[in-house]
Amino acid sequence: MIYRIVKQLCLTVILVFWGVALTAQTNFVSQHGHLNVHGNQIVDQAGQPIALHGMSLYCWAPQGAQFYNASAIHHLAQDWKCTVIRIAILPRAYARNRTNEINRVKTVLDACLAEGIYAIVDWHSMRGAQNNIPAARAFFATVAAAYGQTPNILYETWNEPEQESWDVIKAYHEAVIPVIRALDPANLIICGSRNWDQQIAEAARNPLTLSTNIAYSLHFYATTHRQSLRDNGTAALTNGVALFATEYGTTEATGGGRIDAEETQRWWNWLAANHISCANWSLAALGEASAALQPGASATGPWPDDQLKPSGRLVRDYIIRQYPSGM
Repeated sequence: MIYRIVKQLCLTVILVFWGVALTAQTNFVSQHGHLNVHGNQIVDQAGQPIALHGMSLYCWAPQGAQFYNASAIHHLAQDWKCTVIRIAILPRAYARNRTNEINRVKTVLDACLAEGIYAIVDWHSMRGAQNNIPAARAFFATVAAAYGQTPNILYETWNEPEQESWDVIKAYHEAVIPVIRALDPANLIICGSRNWDQQIAEAARNPLTLSTNIAYSLHFYATTHRQSLRDNGTAALTNGVALFATEYGTTEATGGGRIDAEETQRWWNWLAANHISCANWSLAALGEASAALQPGASATGPWPDDQLKPSGRLVRDYIIRQYPSGM
């Protein structure tokens, strides 16, 4: 009798450990590994084109900052089937309290590692990032030193330059990229371009060459940005650079106004046709139309339908449809 009980307990332990090991071996990042730019596409470790789909965190207000926690990331990965999370960090917040902002990055990155998904660390500057290059270098050096050996991490060096010239923007990237590469020679770096990451064709005509594995960010808001911006993206692809839509919205560029579901679908179709990854703006519980969640939504998830705003329902359902079968 005792022998049978011990035998059953041993078998149970073996099955549990086997299940944990199997899960660890079959998560999304373990299947796809380091991402690389090949021609004008981002490919996985097997050289196959890959498109990630996920959400961008919102760094502007407490209604977004509350979601920088492991439980929220767990539900985005497990319930929404996100394969990438964008971790937006404001330079001015970093200037006020470097330790706090680095800890917020680590909290979300550790959660992404645990879930087996990718994470974009986003220096969420707009105008003027070139005026404080030392802060950006220090930030990315700290993050790359801690996580550069993992395939999960991606870097976005300047969110949405505004009217700075491409020469200025390019020089900024050339000042920041070597700091990352000294600590992380392999992972993907995503670089912004002029006019809120919309002049990608201009950047493609004079691309960054000091490092390999560089892609360019494309941002769009479907109610405002239409075929002409897709044409600009197509021109950039034709010129041989890879793109990553690190931020997009279903609304007007202000984050408000009406949702254009039909134009959003046209964008999704174009992204799919070109194997371009995307992250929706944003996981926030705000009144603005682009926010995924209703004010008062749980900070840790899960989020039932009555806690989702129309954009949140639209985007969640889209992300779930993109999740690879069998995962």
